[in-house]
Amino acid sequence: MRRRQLLKATGAVMATPLLAQLARPFDALAKTEQVVVMTWGGLWGDAMRDNVDAAYQKATGIKVVQDRSSSPVERITKLKVSLDNQTVDLFQLADGLVPLAVKQGVAEKLNRASPRMPNVRNMIPAFWNDYWVPQIFSITGIIYNTKLVKNPPTSWADLWRPEFKGRVVLPEISHSIGSYIIPIGALAQGKSPMDEEAGFEMRKKMADLKPIWAKDTDTMMNAMRTEDAVIGILYKSQTYTVKGWNTPVEWVYPKEGGIAFTSGTCIAKNTKNLEAAEEYLNVTMDPEVQTFAAKIYNYGGTNKDTLARLSPELQERVKFPQDQVDRLVKLDLGYMSDHRAAWVERWNRVVAGS
Repeated sequence: MRRRQLLKATGAVMATPLLAQLARPFDALAKTEQVVVMTWGGLWGDAMRDNVDAAYQKATGIKVVQDRSSSPVERITKLKVSLDNQTVDLFQLADGLVPLAVKQGVAEKLNRASPRMPNVRNMIPAFWNDYWVPQIFSITGIIYNTKLVKNPPTSWADLWRPEFKGRVVLPEISHSIGSYIIPIGALAQGKSPMDEEAGFEMRKKMADLKPIWAKDTDTMMNAMRTEDAVIGILYKSQTYTVKGWNTPVEWVYPKEGGIAFTSGTCIAKNTKNLEAAEEYLNVTMDPEVQTFAAKIYNYGGTNKDTLARLSPELQERVKFPQDQVDRLVKLDLGYMSDHRAAWVERWNRVVAGS
Protein backbone atom coordinates (compact mmCIF):
# COMPACT_ATOMS: atom_id res chain seq x y z
CA MET A 1 0.00 0.00 0.00
CA ARG A 2 1.30 3.45 -0.90
CA ARG A 3 1.02 5.05 2.51
CA ARG A 4 2.01 8.54 1.31
CA GLN A 5 -1.05 8.48 -0.94
CA LEU A 6 -3.47 7.12 1.63
CA LEU A 7 -4.86 10.47 2.69
CA LYS A 8 -5.44 12.00 -0.78
CA ALA A 9 -9.18 11.62 -0.47
CA THR A 10 -10.74 13.93 -3.00
CA GLY A 11 -13.57 14.07 -5.46
CA ALA A 12 -17.15 12.98 -5.22
CA VAL A 13 -19.47 11.12 -7.55
CA MET A 14 -23.07 10.24 -6.92
CA ALA A 15 -23.21 7.05 -4.87
CA THR A 16 -26.11 4.64 -4.71
CA PRO A 17 -27.83 4.46 -1.33
CA LEU A 18 -27.13 1.46 0.83
CA LEU A 19 -30.40 -0.37 0.43
CA ALA A 20 -30.36 0.04 -3.34
CA GLN A 21 -26.83 -1.33 -3.43
CA LEU A 22 -28.00 -4.38 -1.55
CA ALA A 23 -31.25 -4.87 -3.43
CA ARG A 24 -30.93 -8.42 -4.75
CA PRO A 25 -32.29 -11.86 -4.01
CA PHE A 26 -30.96 -13.18 -0.74
CA ASP A 27 -31.53 -16.84 -1.54
CA ALA A 28 -27.85 -17.62 -1.00
CA LEU A 29 -28.06 -16.12 2.47
CA ALA A 30 -31.34 -17.73 3.47
CA LYS A 31 -29.69 -20.10 5.92
CA THR A 32 -27.44 -17.49 7.50
CA GLU A 33 -29.01 -16.23 10.70
CA GLN A 34 -26.06 -14.35 12.13
CA VAL A 35 -22.47 -13.29 11.53
CA VAL A 36 -19.86 -12.97 14.26
CA VAL A 37 -17.55 -9.95 14.11
CA MET A 38 -14.46 -9.56 16.28
CA THR A 39 -14.03 -5.87 17.07
CA TRP A 40 -13.09 -3.39 19.76
CA GLY A 41 -15.31 -2.66 22.72
CA GLY A 42 -16.15 0.70 24.21
CA LEU A 43 -17.06 3.66 22.05
CA TRP A 44 -15.97 2.08 18.77
CA GLY A 45 -17.88 -1.14 19.28
CA ASP A 46 -20.99 0.82 20.20
CA ALA A 47 -20.66 3.01 17.11
CA MET A 48 -20.23 -0.03 14.85
CA ARG A 49 -23.29 -1.65 16.44
CA ASP A 50 -25.48 1.42 16.00
CA ASN A 51 -24.39 2.23 12.45
CA VAL A 52 -22.74 -0.53 10.40
CA ASP A 53 -24.35 -3.49 12.16
CA ALA A 54 -27.78 -1.86 12.23
CA ALA A 55 -27.60 -0.99 8.52
CA TYR A 56 -26.44 -4.51 7.66
CA GLN A 57 -29.20 -6.18 9.63
CA LYS A 58 -31.82 -3.89 8.11
CA ALA A 59 -30.62 -4.67 4.59
CA THR A 60 -30.08 -8.42 4.96
CA GLY A 61 -32.10 -9.55 7.97
CA ILE A 62 -28.95 -11.15 9.35
CA LYS A 63 -28.07 -10.52 12.99
CA VAL A 64 -24.60 -9.26 13.89
CA VAL A 65 -22.97 -10.64 17.03
CA GLN A 66 -19.95 -8.68 18.22
CA ASP A 67 -17.06 -10.42 19.96
CA ARG A 68 -15.30 -7.70 21.97
CA SER A 69 -13.34 -10.03 24.22
CA SER A 70 -9.92 -9.93 22.57
CA SER A 71 -7.16 -7.48 21.77
CA PRO A 72 -6.24 -7.26 18.08
CA VAL A 73 -3.28 -9.63 18.52
CA GLU A 74 -5.42 -12.05 20.51
CA ARG A 75 -7.98 -12.04 17.69
CA ILE A 76 -5.35 -13.36 15.30
CA THR A 77 -4.31 -16.06 17.77
CA LYS A 78 -7.88 -17.21 18.34
CA LEU A 79 -8.61 -17.31 14.62
CA LYS A 80 -5.49 -19.40 14.03
CA VAL A 81 -6.53 -21.94 16.65
CA SER A 82 -10.04 -22.17 15.19
CA LEU A 83 -9.13 -22.62 11.52
CA ASP A 84 -10.42 -26.21 11.40
CA ASN A 85 -13.82 -25.17 12.77
CA GLN A 86 -14.15 -21.44 12.33
CA THR A 87 -16.87 -19.80 14.42
CA VAL A 88 -15.99 -16.20 13.50
CA ASP A 89 -16.93 -14.56 10.21
CA LEU A 90 -15.14 -11.21 10.25
CA PHE A 91 -12.55 -9.42 12.35
CA GLN A 92 -11.35 -5.84 12.60
CA LEU A 93 -7.71 -4.76 12.64
CA ALA A 94 -5.64 -1.64 12.18
CA ASP A 95 -3.16 -1.60 9.32
CA GLY A 96 -0.14 -2.42 11.47
CA LEU A 97 -1.40 -5.94 12.23
CA VAL A 98 -2.78 -6.89 8.83
CA PRO A 99 0.55 -8.40 7.63
CA LEU A 100 0.58 -10.61 10.74
CA ALA A 101 -2.97 -11.82 10.05
CA VAL A 102 -2.04 -12.65 6.47
CA LYS A 103 1.16 -14.41 7.52
CA GLN A 104 -0.77 -16.49 10.06
CA GLY A 105 -3.26 -17.49 7.38
CA VAL A 106 -6.35 -16.26 9.21
CA ALA A 107 -7.63 -13.76 6.60
CA GLU A 108 -9.60 -14.82 3.54
CA LYS A 109 -8.34 -13.38 0.25
CA LEU A 110 -10.91 -10.97 -1.12
CA ASN A 111 -12.75 -11.50 -4.37
CA ARG A 112 -12.56 -8.01 -5.79
CA ALA A 113 -15.11 -8.89 -8.49
CA SER A 114 -17.72 -10.20 -6.06
CA PRO A 115 -21.23 -8.95 -6.96
CA ARG A 116 -21.82 -8.49 -3.25
CA MET A 117 -19.10 -5.82 -2.88
CA PRO A 118 -19.80 -2.88 -5.26
CA ASN A 119 -18.92 -0.35 -2.57
CA VAL A 120 -15.56 -2.03 -1.98
CA ARG A 121 -14.71 -1.44 -5.62
CA ASN A 122 -15.35 2.27 -5.08
CA MET A 123 -12.49 2.47 -2.58
CA ILE A 124 -9.84 5.16 -2.91
CA PRO A 125 -7.27 3.14 -4.91
CA ALA A 126 -4.31 3.74 -2.59
CA PHE A 127 -6.12 1.93 0.22
CA TRP A 128 -6.65 -1.36 -1.61
CA ASN A 129 -5.46 -4.52 0.13
CA ASP A 130 -6.09 -8.08 -1.05
CA TYR A 131 -7.04 -9.33 2.42
CA TRP A 132 -8.50 -6.36 4.29
CA VAL A 133 -11.03 -3.60 3.65
CA PRO A 134 -9.88 -0.31 5.22
CA GLN A 135 -12.80 1.72 6.52
CA ILE A 136 -11.33 4.79 8.26
CA PHE A 137 -8.07 6.73 8.36
CA SER A 138 -6.24 9.44 10.27
CA ILE A 139 -2.67 10.35 11.24
CA THR A 140 -0.87 9.45 14.47
CA GLY A 141 0.82 12.38 16.19
CA ILE A 142 1.14 13.98 19.62
CA ILE A 143 -1.70 15.17 21.85
CA TYR A 144 -0.95 17.50 24.76
CA ASN A 145 -2.74 19.51 27.44
CA THR A 146 -2.47 23.21 26.59
CA LYS A 147 -3.14 24.25 30.18
CA LEU A 148 -0.54 22.03 31.84
CA VAL A 149 2.17 21.91 29.17
CA LYS A 150 3.76 25.34 28.93
CA ASN A 151 6.28 24.48 26.22
CA PRO A 152 4.27 22.83 23.41
CA PRO A 153 5.84 19.73 21.81
CA THR A 154 7.09 19.85 18.23
CA SER A 155 8.96 16.54 17.98
CA TRP A 156 8.55 12.88 18.88
CA ALA A 157 11.58 13.44 21.12
CA ASP A 158 9.48 15.72 23.35
CA LEU A 159 7.66 12.67 24.70
CA TRP A 160 10.90 11.88 26.57
CA ARG A 161 11.15 15.24 28.35
CA PRO A 162 11.82 14.67 32.09
CA GLU A 163 9.00 16.96 33.22
CA PHE A 164 6.49 14.48 31.79
CA LYS A 165 7.53 11.67 34.12
CA GLY A 166 4.43 9.71 35.10
CA ARG A 167 2.23 11.90 32.86
CA VAL A 168 2.81 10.39 29.39
CA VAL A 169 0.18 8.03 27.97
CA LEU A 170 1.31 5.52 25.37
CA PRO A 171 -0.14 2.39 23.73
CA GLU A 172 0.92 -0.93 25.23
CA ILE A 173 2.54 -3.48 22.89
CA SER A 174 -0.76 -5.35 22.40
CA HIS A 175 -2.40 -2.18 21.07
CA SER A 176 -2.79 -1.84 17.30
CA ILE A 177 -0.05 0.80 17.22
CA GLY A 178 1.86 -0.36 20.30
CA SER A 179 4.85 -1.53 18.29
CA TYR A 180 5.10 1.94 16.73
CA ILE A 181 6.85 3.10 19.90
CA ILE A 182 10.03 1.45 18.58
CA PRO A 183 10.23 3.38 15.27
CA ILE A 184 9.03 6.52 17.06
CA GLY A 185 11.91 6.12 19.51
CA ALA A 186 14.34 5.78 16.61
CA LEU A 187 12.89 8.91 14.99
CA ALA A 188 13.29 10.76 18.30
CA GLN A 189 17.02 10.02 18.06
CA GLY A 190 17.19 11.29 14.50
CA LYS A 191 17.60 7.76 13.15
CA SER A 192 15.72 5.70 10.56
CA PRO A 193 12.36 4.44 11.85
CA MET A 194 13.62 0.89 11.23
CA ASP A 195 16.68 1.31 13.47
CA GLU A 196 15.34 -1.02 16.14
CA GLU A 197 18.44 -0.73 18.33
CA ALA A 198 17.89 3.01 18.61
CA GLY A 199 14.18 2.40 19.14
CA PHE A 200 14.67 -0.04 21.99
CA GLU A 201 17.26 2.21 23.58
CA MET A 202 14.57 4.90 23.76
CA ARG A 203 12.03 2.32 24.98
CA LYS A 204 14.32 1.69 27.97
CA LYS A 205 14.59 5.43 28.62
CA MET A 206 10.82 5.71 28.47
CA ALA A 207 10.52 3.01 31.14
CA ASP A 208 12.39 5.33 33.50
CA LEU A 209 9.70 7.98 32.91
CA LYS A 210 7.03 5.56 34.18
CA PRO A 211 4.44 6.29 31.48
CA ILE A 212 0.80 5.28 31.57
CA TRP A 213 0.57 2.23 29.31
CA ALA A 214 -2.85 1.88 27.70
CA LYS A 215 -4.28 -1.32 26.23
CA ASP A 216 -6.86 0.53 24.13
CA THR A 217 -7.50 3.93 22.62
CA ASP A 218 -10.38 4.75 24.96
CA THR A 219 -7.93 4.47 27.88
CA MET A 220 -5.51 6.80 26.10
CA MET A 221 -8.23 9.38 25.56
CA ASN A 222 -9.56 9.08 29.10
CA ALA A 223 -6.07 9.56 30.58
CA MET A 224 -5.97 12.92 28.78
CA ARG A 225 -9.52 13.69 29.85
CA THR A 226 -8.81 13.13 33.55
CA GLU A 227 -5.42 14.90 33.22
CA ASP A 228 -3.63 11.86 34.63
CA ALA A 229 -1.64 12.32 31.43
CA VAL A 230 -0.64 15.68 29.99
CA ILE A 231 0.92 14.38 26.78
CA GLY A 232 0.79 11.24 24.66
CA ILE A 233 0.35 9.61 21.29
CA LEU A 234 -3.03 9.81 19.58
CA TYR A 235 -4.67 10.06 16.20
CA LYS A 236 -5.66 13.55 15.10
CA SER A 237 -9.24 12.29 14.66
CA GLN A 238 -9.74 11.38 18.29
CA THR A 239 -8.10 14.52 19.58
CA TYR A 240 -11.36 16.16 18.57
CA THR A 241 -13.18 13.61 20.74
CA VAL A 242 -11.11 14.61 23.75
CA LYS A 243 -11.70 18.29 22.94
CA GLY A 244 -15.41 17.53 22.88
CA TRP A 245 -15.12 16.57 26.54
CA ASN A 246 -14.04 20.18 27.26
CA THR A 247 -10.45 19.09 27.83
CA PRO A 248 -7.88 21.75 26.82
CA VAL A 249 -5.86 19.72 24.31
CA GLU A 250 -4.24 20.21 20.94
CA TRP A 251 -2.71 17.87 18.39
CA VAL A 252 0.77 18.26 16.91
CA TYR A 253 2.16 16.86 13.67
CA PRO A 254 5.76 15.98 14.72
CA LYS A 255 8.55 17.61 12.74
CA GLU A 256 9.99 14.16 11.91
CA GLY A 257 6.68 13.24 10.28
CA GLY A 258 3.38 11.71 11.35
CA ILE A 259 2.37 8.07 10.88
CA ALA A 260 -0.69 7.07 8.89
CA PHE A 261 -3.36 5.08 10.73
CA THR A 262 -5.99 3.00 8.93
CA SER A 263 -8.48 0.54 10.35
CA GLY A 264 -10.82 -1.92 8.69
CA THR A 265 -12.19 -5.44 8.42
CA CYS A 266 -11.05 -8.87 7.21
CA ILE A 267 -13.10 -11.94 6.41
CA ALA A 268 -12.06 -14.82 8.66
CA LYS A 269 -10.38 -17.70 6.86
CA ASN A 270 -12.74 -20.69 6.58
CA THR A 271 -15.82 -18.70 7.55
CA LYS A 272 -18.97 -20.72 7.08
CA ASN A 273 -20.79 -17.59 5.87
CA LEU A 274 -18.62 -16.17 3.10
CA GLU A 275 -21.36 -14.45 1.10
CA ALA A 276 -22.87 -12.89 4.21
CA ALA A 277 -19.40 -11.71 5.22
CA GLU A 278 -18.91 -10.07 1.82
CA GLU A 279 -22.23 -8.28 2.27
CA TYR A 280 -20.96 -7.00 5.61
CA LEU A 281 -17.77 -5.64 4.06
CA ASN A 282 -19.89 -3.86 1.48
CA VAL A 283 -21.84 -2.09 4.22
CA THR A 284 -18.63 -0.95 5.94
CA MET A 285 -17.78 0.75 2.64
CA ASP A 286 -21.16 2.37 2.00
CA PRO A 287 -20.50 6.14 1.74
CA GLU A 288 -23.61 7.04 3.72
CA VAL A 289 -22.78 4.59 6.50
CA GLN A 290 -19.13 5.67 6.63
CA THR A 291 -20.12 9.19 7.65
CA PHE A 292 -20.73 8.00 11.22
CA ALA A 293 -16.98 7.71 11.78
CA ALA A 294 -16.49 11.35 10.83
CA LYS A 295 -19.47 12.57 12.86
CA ILE A 296 -18.44 10.67 16.01
CA TYR A 297 -14.65 10.33 15.68
CA ASN A 298 -13.57 12.71 12.89
CA TYR A 299 -12.14 9.82 10.86
CA GLY A 300 -11.97 10.06 7.10
CA GLY A 301 -13.75 7.37 5.09
CA THR A 302 -12.16 5.24 2.39
CA ASN A 303 -15.00 5.28 -0.15
CA LYS A 304 -14.41 7.86 -2.88
CA ASP A 305 -17.86 9.35 -2.24
CA THR A 306 -17.81 9.65 1.56
CA LEU A 307 -16.09 13.03 1.76
CA ALA A 308 -18.79 14.78 -0.29
CA ARG A 309 -21.44 13.61 2.19
CA LEU A 310 -19.84 15.45 5.11
CA SER A 311 -20.46 18.99 6.24
CA PRO A 312 -17.78 21.56 5.35
CA GLU A 313 -16.62 21.55 8.99
CA LEU A 314 -16.20 17.79 9.07
CA GLN A 315 -14.49 17.79 5.70
CA GLU A 316 -11.84 20.09 7.13
CA ARG A 317 -11.39 17.86 10.17
CA VAL A 318 -10.82 14.66 8.21
CA LYS A 319 -8.56 16.12 5.52
CA PHE A 320 -4.84 16.80 5.92
CA PRO A 321 -2.61 19.45 4.36
CA GLN A 322 -0.61 18.14 1.43
CA ASP A 323 2.71 18.84 3.15
CA GLN A 324 1.69 16.55 6.02
CA VAL A 325 0.72 13.81 3.59
CA ASP A 326 4.04 14.19 1.80
CA ARG A 327 6.03 13.95 5.05
CA LEU A 328 4.37 10.81 6.40
CA VAL A 329 6.83 8.36 7.89
CA LYS A 330 6.83 5.13 5.90
CA LEU A 331 6.91 2.09 8.20
CA ASP A 332 7.79 -1.36 6.90
CA LEU A 333 4.78 -3.12 8.37
CA GLY A 334 5.76 -6.43 6.80
CA TYR A 335 9.16 -6.35 8.52
CA MET A 336 7.56 -5.33 11.80
CA SER A 337 5.10 -8.21 11.50
CA ASP A 338 7.88 -10.72 10.77
CA HIS A 339 9.82 -9.54 13.82
CA ARG A 340 6.86 -8.97 16.10
CA ALA A 341 7.51 -11.99 18.35
CA ALA A 342 11.11 -10.93 18.92
CA TRP A 343 10.03 -7.34 19.55
CA VAL A 344 7.41 -8.44 22.09
CA GLU A 345 9.96 -10.61 23.91
CA ARG A 346 12.43 -7.74 23.99
CA TRP A 347 9.72 -5.31 25.09
CA ASN A 348 8.77 -7.61 27.97
CA ARG A 349 12.41 -7.83 29.08
CA VAL A 350 12.46 -4.04 29.28
CA VAL A 351 9.25 -4.13 31.35
CA ALA A 352 10.83 -6.73 33.65
CA GLY A 353 13.90 -4.54 34.02
CA SER A 354 16.32 -7.05 32.51
